[in-house]
Amino acid sequence: MASSRSRRRRKQWKGIIPRGVRMLWTGTRWVVLHPQPIVLAALIGLSGWALRTHARRAAAFRITNVSFPPDTAFTLEKPLIGESLWDVDLRRVSEHLQQQEPALKSVRVTRQLPNTLRVSAVPRIPVAQVRLDRWYPVDRDGFVLPEPSQDPYPRLVQLSGLDRGSLKPGRAYEDGSLPLALRAAEKMRRAPALVSRRVVEVNVADPEQIWFVLDNEMEVRCGSEAELDAHLARLKHAFRALAKRRELMVKYIDVRFEEPVVGPQI
Repeated sequence: MASSRSRRRRKQWKGIIPRGVRMLWTGTRWVVLHPQPIVLAALIGLSGWALRTHARRAAAFRITNVSFPPDTAFTLEKPLIGESLWDVDLRRVSEHLQQQEPALKSVRVTRQLPNTLRVSAVPRIPVAQVRLDRWYPVDRDGFVLPEPSQDPYPRLVQLSGLDRGSLKPGRAYEDGSLPLALRAAEKMRRAPALVSRRVVEVNVADPEQIWFVLDNEMEVRCGSEAELDAHLARLKHAFRALAKRRELMVKYIDVRFEEPVVGPQI
């Protein structure tokens, strides 16, 4: 039984070589009888190469202007005026300019025919602020912008309970308390219960007991990040119940419980 199987394998193996030779011969014969596609592809390739060579040498494509965005102090690594527009390494120029302005989200360099390099800067959009030696805005990527203010920014949510000793301006943070606070603030921004209310402060000193303050100084006490969506949904029902008791002045709402606990002002 085993010997018959090995004989079949040898026959199959021996049959592969003739089959491959036949396929090669068939392909070669087809190319000889139908050379038009090969010739056309070669002509297109040669034409593209010739056009590229001409463009790189043509005076019309020599750089005469490098356009920078206003209010920036970019300097080029080397002069580019007079060089071919097609020979410039756009990525290298972009990376060099980005190093000069790390507070920018990105720097893009594009070719603008026939002879201009255009530099565009993409700024970081602050979504919150942290208190270090002064108040610093933070974007959604956890980048602390080096734009301090003695007073809090009026419309940016304040992130508190952070390990401030580990935070430095001009850097992005992907782990730790700052990204946690940003994620919590984003969930609050999207929560239906808070559509008509403004969150002033988010505190993550205890990751298992996140709390925040609304613009009317009401404190809302929640649980961990994993529980936050459910707790914010609970908050919506709590607000509905409080709307029927307008005379009650509320200091805090604790939504960690199935039935939210309301703390009245004394």
